[in-house]
Amino acid sequence: MHVFINGACPWLNPHLRKFILDHVPDAIFYDSFEDFPNEPLEESFQYLDGWEIGRNFAILNNSKNGLINAYPSSDALARKDYLARVVDFWRAKRPESKLPDHVPLTVRLSLDYAEYVDESLTAADDLTLLYSLEQNESREPIERDWWILKPALIDCGAGIRIFSTVEELASHLELAEYEYTDDEEEAEEEEEREKEKEKDGVSLSLPGLNALDALVTTISGFGLDEKKAQGGGKGDHKRMQYVFKKDGRIPSAQMREFVAQQYIVRIPPVEGKKWHVRAYVLAMGRLKVHVFRELLALLACEDYQPPWENPSLRSSLTNTALQDEDEFVSNESMRDFWSDAVPEKLLGDGWKEGVWDQICNVTAELFKAAAHTMADKFTTVGKSFELFAADFLVDDNGKVWLLEVNETPAFYNHDKAGELALRLMESVVFAAMEHMGKARAGDGKFDAVKNRFVKVLDETTNLPKSQITEINCS
Repeated sequence: MHVFINGACPWLNPHLRKFILDHVPDAIFYDSFEDFPNEPLEESFQYLDGWEIGRNFAILNNSKNGLINAYPSSDALARKDYLARVVDFWRAKRPESKLPDHVPLTVRLSLDYAEYVDESLTAADDLTLLYSLEQNESREPIERDWWILKPALIDCGAGIRIFSTVEELASHLELAEYEYTDDEEEAEEEEEREKEKEKDGVSLSLPGLNALDALVTTISGFGLDEKKAQGGGKGDHKRMQYVFKKDGRIPSAQMREFVAQQYIVRIPPVEGKKWHVRAYVLAMGRLKVHVFRELLALLACEDYQPPWENPSLRSSLTNTALQDEDEFVSNESMRDFWSDAVPEKLLGDGWKEGVWDQICNVTAELFKAAAHTMADKFTTVGKSFELFAADFLVDDNGKVWLLEVNETPAFYNHDKAGELALRLMESVVFAAMEHMGKARAGDGKFDAVKNRFVKVLDETTNLPKSQITEINCS
């Protein structure tokens, strides 16, 4: 079996090699893709950075028994606006489904400048947001429905804002006065951006720049695959770069596509902090879905207060990408959900098992919905698999709310999170080798590795046979 490993987290690559050798001792590894045989192969396996997959699909096409860690498209899950559309489609197709009951009310928005926010709200498919914001005008902050604005196409917590009125929403958006007026001004702006790129990055102490946005702006390689932004599949690793204004306004005219989600206010804090559950979901072939039994609890960096008392995003956002490494390590912002670090007494006896059951049920229903309603945006094929990170919020009634699904999740080589990542990858490799018929499934030493995943969905006999015979994402 010919193998190429170049994952998004380099520290995991040597471990992936070892896990593969446990099942295929004679596997042939290639350090450079240029050395990979460009000819028909009997068997090939590729594990790559999800942002940089393109020509690798050509190897898959040339392999009789091949597997790669990416579907041609998974936008139906990873794009927040498409995810909302999947839920809407499924609600119409399966009115009895419980999936919509576990997703916060979400409105898709196309936004550009603050001056035109009224037009954008009235043009939305759903006027619920507009009515809510108008009604909030006459209410005290504590009595309002609060909303959270998220760019549809990017993650890492960039550009997220909390609001309750039209005026507050507009205050977060780019002003039309920033729009280019002629080619000369645009060329001048481009020159300034090129100069900025030559610097080491944006300082977190830059006056007026939201610290969270600054942190995201300085992350190496941060951005978005342009083909995915245009609705295409994976393949081009060139990414768009967003620069946040010093006044805290987001570059909405560049981002364009957003969702507004109803903000879940009533949550049970852990040591005073807001938190969410991260579940790792493995989708294999066409289509089996597994949830990793080990869950993470990710904590915000400041004590939680509702948005009318403390509008700070550091109190409300639980994304670890928005925290300095030293900060989330010292604060233990990543914790084993099943351990005492997340107290059992938080919501009463047995609440963790109840959360687990809900996560499994919601995940199964979501992937089924995506596969049956947006197959062009969730393109499952037998020679592909993909690992996702699904984020869930738990409210003070123990109810689980799906927040988002992330492609190519990051893994930190720290303490509990690092140990979990290794066990996860060992189980991912086992599932992949099993799918290819190469796993040492009869060996009892791998029973525990296999059982870390719980299968929640098997649609292999329910989905129509795929007509895709070749994948071209170059």
